[in-house]
Amino acid sequence: MPTDAAPCSPNETVTAHYARHGDLVERILATLPAAGGDPAKPEYAALHQLDQFHLGGPVATRELAEKAEARGLPLLDLGCGIGGPSRMLAAEYGCDVTGLDLTEGYCATARRLSSLVGLGERTRFVCASALDLPFAQGAWNVIWTQHAAMNIPDKARLYQEVARVLAPGGRFIMHDIVAGPGREPHFPVPWASTPAASFLLPANEIHARLAGAGLMEDWWHDNTADALTRIRESRAAAASGEPEPPGPHLVMGPEFLEMRRNLARNLEEGRVGVVEAIWRKP
Repeated sequence: MPTDAAPCSPNETVTAHYARHGDLVERILATLPAAGGDPAKPEYAALHQLDQFHLGGPVATRELAEKAEARGLPLLDLGCGIGGPSRMLAAEYGCDVTGLDLTEGYCATARRLSSLVGLGERTRFVCASALDLPFAQGAWNVIWTQHAAMNIPDKARLYQEVARVLAPGGRFIMHDIVAGPGREPHFPVPWASTPAASFLLPANEIHARLAGAGLMEDWWHDNTADALTRIRESRAAAASGEPEPPGPHLVMGPEFLEMRRNLARNLEEGRVGVVEAIWRKP
């Protein structure tokens, strides 16, 4: 019998990266006191400080939601993770949100957390691939994604699927990491322990694939400088002795701190960048 294991598919590599964290619900509940919450009576106000793993955290989600004028809209959150932005959009913007993620453990965590903080009826979570969306053509007026495309190798197929399930006039709202003009990123980073789970493209190639899917640009913003400013402000606060505010590092542990340091270094060295954009289906 062969003794060599078959190589992992991109999907298996990505799900393995995200599935290794164990019971995130219990870890988050144990961390709630640091965010001013009560594990016995969890509330959204404390939870939202801990459950958003993208650059800028809750602040970035709010800024993008305001720019997108998303208030009160039903929307699909692609690559929703454990549902942090989904819950924020439901709780603060009155959206009915369907989150979709490739990792079943994250979807289960998202459902449980939403239920614990009273958002179970405003959010639902589906385990599926963004390359084969389980929705009919034209099913959505708004599709949202933050820091998900980095794990998806076939960007053309991703944006074709987005275009397929968007209704005419529907909007695709995105906030993602892109490849920078520098060399390959340092690993591990929050979205990938090794290069095998990371599929970054330069911003111009992302732009071309979105246009190739038949979408039209409404707004495009290189957010790299803003991300660097936030990182430097955080460093300055730490150097002055200010306690670090609650965040996902409390949940994910020392490994996440290394990932966060590498992400900051990658941004500073031009190895990665950050873009936000809104595209529309004609």
